[in-house]
Amino acid sequence: MQLARAQHGIPTVSVIMANYRGGATIARALESVLSQTMGDLEIIVADDASPDDSVAVVSAIMAQDNRVRLIASAQNGGPARTRNLALAEAKGQWIAIVDSDDIVHPERLERLLAAAGQFHADIVADDLLHFHEDGSPPTLLLAGHDTPFAVTAETWVTAGMDGKMPALGYLKPLIRAQALGALRYDESLRIGEDYDLLLRTLLAGARMWIVPEPWYLYRRHSGSISHRLSARDVQAMLDNQERLLADLEPGAALANAFERRRTALQNSLDYGLLVEAIKARSPTAALKIITQRPALLRRLWTSFAEGRQRRAGTPQITARHDVLNLDKYPSLPGYVPSEQVDWTNFRRDPAWLAVAQAGATAQQIIAGEPATRYAAGFIPAAAATPPIRNATATDANVPAVAT
Repeated sequence: MQLARAQHGIPTVSVIMANYRGGATIARALESVLSQTMGDLEIIVADDASPDDSVAVVSAIMAQDNRVRLIASAQNGGPARTRNLALAEAKGQWIAIVDSDDIVHPERLERLLAAAGQFHADIVADDLLHFHEDGSPPTLLLAGHDTPFAVTAETWVTAGMDGKMPALGYLKPLIRAQALGALRYDESLRIGEDYDLLLRTLLAGARMWIVPEPWYLYRRHSGSISHRLSARDVQAMLDNQERLLADLEPGAALANAFERRRTALQNSLDYGLLVEAIKARSPTAALKIITQRPALLRRLWTSFAEGRQRRAGTPQITARHDVLNLDKYPSLPGYVPSEQVDWTNFRRDPAWLAVAQAGATAQQIIAGEPATRYAAGFIPAAAATPPIRNATATDANVPAVAT
């Protein structure tokens, strides 16, 4: 059935990949998507006027695989506008968001689609496995959540504020195109645009589930704008919420969730203004903010202390393997095809984080069996220097050559 749809120009999944200055990473990102076991897909790369060789890299890959298309903007417009350009060209039944500096597990789309079918979900997302360019061990976003759970609009708004659930806006979901409809990214947002689009989709009635298997490998580096909130960015998020509420009549619980988020954003805005005043060497402006919000002094000191600790510390690598032979790795679970998994009773295996950490420095990865090849997909090999690819060997005694 998928093949018939593809022949009529309707792929099962459209992968949206916005890019800006991703020339060093986008080839690996595209490779991971093109290597998906679910091959009925298209990839739409929208380049935001990158000054590097991003367009040339993508063009070379397009020449090798006609599932890749490129939209190259003449002027920089920001991530929301860039993703909207890609969405306008998407033909798939589902929309997947993958960033140009990240990597996805080879079975990611296949398994997300299988889970969405069992949960009758319009949106399905997985956990993020954070891998760090400074050599720190990989970590999970949803470290304390090992079983699937539904997400409501209220859950989405309060996530990251109650200490029970991390901020879910970092997730990269798979969205049913019919549920997304005409909704698009708010182009006034430079950050938080994913959060906003998913929230509006949930408010429109979409059903969302999260399966906490870390199929999405999320690169953490100093260049990521999602870790640098300026006062202008926070003000845009506040304005965005006010516009949303102007057309909404939320119930009591959801209204309370929005108010809590407004308070949190206002605190971030005040802190951002304080930091900007200090950087601008404007003691009068800084003193005025501190006088109105003395609690910000504690936050400022905490931020300073954490920054000093990061600069003074060295990454702690848990294990080093020049060659990691997963065929001999202890305690890996058996392989279960996606269509045989009971996602309603799914529980994440703790082995995947351990495997990712063990392979963080590997120069070669040997995986010859279905179970070990599945395990290898959780190792962000491209995070190594120089970049490498997962190698597969059928004979564990003969190391495979990374190509």
